[in-house]
Amino acid sequence: MSLFFNQLGWELFRLFARRRTYIGFGVFLAVELLFFYLWTHERTQKDMEQFISRVAGGFDEYFSALTLGFLIVAFTMLLLGVVFVALIAGDILAKETEDGNLRLILVRPVSRLRLLLVKFLSCQIYTSFLFLFVGVTALAFGILERGWGGGMLVWTPELPRVSLFEWNEGLFRYFLAIFGFSLIYLPVTGMAFMLGCFKIKPAAATILTVAFCVADRVLSSIPIPAFDPYRDYFITSRMTAWLFLLYQDIPWARLLESSAWLFGFGLTGFLIGWMAFERRDVKS
Repeated sequence: MSLFFNQLGWELFRLFARRRTYIGFGVFLAVELLFFYLWTHERTQKDMEQFISRVAGGFDEYFSALTLGFLIVAFTMLLLGVVFVALIAGDILAKETEDGNLRLILVRPVSRLRLLLVKFLSCQIYTSFLFLFVGVTALAFGILERGWGGGMLVWTPELPRVSLFEWNEGLFRYFLAIFGFSLIYLPVTGMAFMLGCFKIKPAAATILTVAFCVADRVLSSIPIPAFDPYRDYFITSRMTAWLFLLYQDIPWARLLESSAWLFGFGLTGFLIGWMAFERRDVKS
């Protein structure tokens, strides 16, 4: 077991030693600054003041650092989350093949399954660090603008109603939702990683994953009655499960059902990739 964690540690060191690993952090930060400007613009604040005063009754109380941080995170993740998770997961193994390092790695007495497990876990750890960075920086921007304290207001079209929290509970729910983000992206990690296990270019693995997720999102959003019985089978419709953590009362049964489905999809992607990789001839 210690050898496994040593290998995992070295894999993480290699991952975070690459300059391109930090592209996601930089792009997320730039987009966060853009949304921070948009949400704190005078005209936007007037619209927010009308909405919050109508549903919560106190703009100064509920347009807090937590509310602003949630808005920044939600829109940033929606725009960029799939792209950068797919970029790392599709790159981590396919890049080894492209650079010619894979044969050298497999010369060592390491099973292919252990190699894949180490790389898959590295992707998931990277995803957690990336999303935690987004959550912390968004909250920091909110604190700089609105100060410490106040309530938290959460509303999206997917929520049945507005959720209102006091500061302490809101802070807990905020970081719980950030943790939920890293779990609901397991299908994206699994799909990109699976493609990377085949003999394919890293860019192709990323593009195919992003294209699949975009097509899934578009099809799941089309208001056609014939699609209604199948909407729960779309990935992106299940990926809204992180919002369950922000319900006033968390629907644990629905959360566990969606989490199991997402975990199963990610695990299936890993298993298919493993079976394909075991049959690959890496000598040629």
